[in-house]
Parts: sequence; C-alpha cells; structure tokens
Amino acid sequence: MKKKNYKGRVIGLLIIAFIALNSFLIFFDEEERVERKSYVETWSKSFTYDLFERLNVNGVFASDEENSVYFNESIGSFQEFLVEEGQSIDEGDDLYTYEVVDYSKQETQLQSEIDRLDEEIEAIEDYVDELEDFDIPDPESDDDDDSSDPPSYVETEFQQEAAVAEQEAELEKKRAMLQMVEDQLDQLEDDGQEITVTSPYDGTVTQVSKSLEAPILTLKSTSLMVAGELSEDERQLVEQDMPAQVFIPELDVQAPGTLTNVSDFPEETDSQRLSRYPYEMTLENEAENVLPGYHADVDIITDSALGAVSVLENVLVTEENLYAWVMTVDGSLERRTVETGITEDGLVEVEQGLEEGEWLADEPKDEFRNGAPFITPIHLQDLPFQRIFEPELGNRKNYGLLGLLAR
Repeated sequence: MKKKNYKGRVIGLLIIAFIALNSFLIFFDEEERVERKSYVETWSKSFTYDLFERLNVNGVFASDEENSVYFNESIGSFQEFLVEEGQSIDEGDDLYTYEVVDYSKQETQLQSEIDRLDEEIEAIEDYVDELEDFDIPDPESDDDDDSSDPPSYVETEFQQEAAVAEQEAELEKKRAMLQMVEDQLDQLEDDGQEITVTSPYDGTVTQVSKSLEAPILTLKSTSLMVAGELSEDERQLVEQDMPAQVFIPELDVQAPGTLTNVSDFPEETDSQRLSRYPYEMTLENEAENVLPGYHADVDIITDSALGAVSVLENVLVTEENLYAWVMTVDGSLERRTVETGITEDGLVEVEQGLEEGEWLADEPKDEFRNGAPFITPIHLQDLPFQRIFEPELGNRKNYGLLGLLAR
C-alpha cells in the first residue's frame, strides 16, 4: 500500500496560503504600506518638433492672370491681326495693325496717354518708396524670454513685403503700357499712317475676336496659380494669407504657396444646396511639367506650433483627463496631467505638463502605479561592452583594477 505524501500536501497548502495572504494584503492596503513596483517594458521621450494643423482641399491649376487688348475704332481703320489663338507672346511682340484716320488727333491722343502713364508710374514709385521706408516698430524685448518675434510683428512685416511686391508688379505693367504707347507714337511720327500695336504682356493668346468685338485679344499668363472651392465648414477655418502646400503625387510635384484670395461670397446661393466659396493660391516657385487644368491636393496650414514639446500619441492616456506616466529623478513613476494642442501624424503638442527630454513610460500601461519605483528589462544589445576594451577608454580599466585592489 502506497504511503501518502502528507508533507508535500502541507507545503503546497502553505504556499497557496502565503500567496493568498499577500494578495489580500495588497488588495486591502488602503494606506499603501506594502511597497509596489511598476513594470515598464518600453519607454518614449518628449522632444521638440514643428507641428502643423492642416486642412486638405481640392484645387486645380489655372493661369494666374488674364489680360485683354482693345482697339478703338474712332482712331483709325483696323488692318489685320498678327497673332493667332494658342500662340505664345512675349512683351513687345506685334499684335495687330491699324491705319490712322486723323494724324493730329491720334498724335494728341497718344501724347495724352503717355503723360497719364508717366504720372501713374511716378505715383506708384513714390508709394513703393513710402512702403519700403516705413519702419515697423520692433517688438518689446524681454531679457527673460528668448522666443522669436511675436506673431503680430511677423504678420505686419509679411504684409509690408506683400504690399511692396504687389505695387512693383503693377509698376511693371504700367511701364510696359508706356513702352507700347511710345512705340505707337514713334511709328506715327515716322510713317504717318500705319501703326503696329505691340503687346505689353507675356502670355498665350486664348481668344481672337475676328468681329472686332471688345476685347479683340485675350492673353493668359504662362505663370500658374491654384484655384478651388471651400465648403461652408472649411470657409470658417480659412483666412487670406494662410500658407499652403500643393501636391500632384503622380508627377511628384510639391510646391509651397499662399492663399491670396478667399471669397466671402459663394459662387451661387441655393437654399437646397450647400454653398461653395472660391479661393486662389499663388505659388512661391513655378511648378514644372504642370499645365493649366491639372488637378491637385492642397493642404492649407490653419495653425502651427513651431518648436513645440511633442510626444508620440500612444504614450498619453485618457480617462477623465489626459495624462502621461513620467520618470522622476528619484526613479519612480509620476502620473502627470497634461494639456495638448495640435495633433499631426501620430505626434501631439504638449502645451503644459511636460518639458523636452523627459522619459515617458509607454507599455504595459496596466502595470504603472503612481509614485511607485519601476523595474525595466535590460537590453544587452544596447550595452556597449566592446567599448570597455577600446584604447581611448584605457583609464577605465586602470580605475577598475584599482577599485578591486582597494577592496
């Protein structure tokens, strides 16, 4: 007959009782007298990063400027067009000819036009000088604040540069018009009868009016912009002068730009349909291999946080409030409430609660306890054992041997 192993059974029961007792002690330890530890398998770290809040909309490439050319039948008799539809035109190229009916009247009219353009050019030049000489007050300096210029100062500086650029573009147009009229006056004085009108614009001829209905020619610029429409919800988020990015993935095209026009009025109103608001975006650089009519994706940057303290989105935990598990200097975990801002591609801006370079416990979150010391696995592959024997670290070996002898 087999002898029963009472001793083994007793030991087993004692082990079970020991485990159960410790479990009850931990469970009912309201004053936390039993030391608990957190187990952290993976860590993450806060860092600084530029984050952007983007609104994705559709757009289409279009000519950024359309110019019309006219003919006044009272000054003469139209002769012929010197261009045709689809033809590329440079400033100064011949467009059409006409025969003068009244020499003195035409001379007076051309001279009057030259005087008018001279006055307009002078006025624009004076205005550009005033804009360039305008001194934007420097922002109040704060010795304790090393941050960059405030948004209001940067915005004013940008508006000044944009206004100068706009007036200089208008100035170029007026100068081109003046050159065209002066050429007509020279021809009148030389030939006395037939005048050839030259183009004050670069572009492509998109319309020729054989019936001489105004305008007799239409030229579209070869430089491109991007146009599109915004929904009612999107229009509330967008303002003029916001930066944007345009993409055509199929052509590997990516170009930065600025919203130069955002309409406050829809193209049409209909009580049965949602309204759509037109927008236009100018490009900083010419988009290569792109033609008018090509469709594109447009990211409008509605908000930004430059140099923001950022973390990976998955390290943050939310119950009632958003918080993170932070490693403290004394080797424990702290449950810290944070306030967040912009989220982009799995990264989150932390406005309050974290500083750059703090270590955050990532996984497993159900093993984290506030104020408890933590244990974490050692990754041997990350320990540079081989560097112990490198020549430049020889002093470490000497100090190690001295330490052993001292013991």
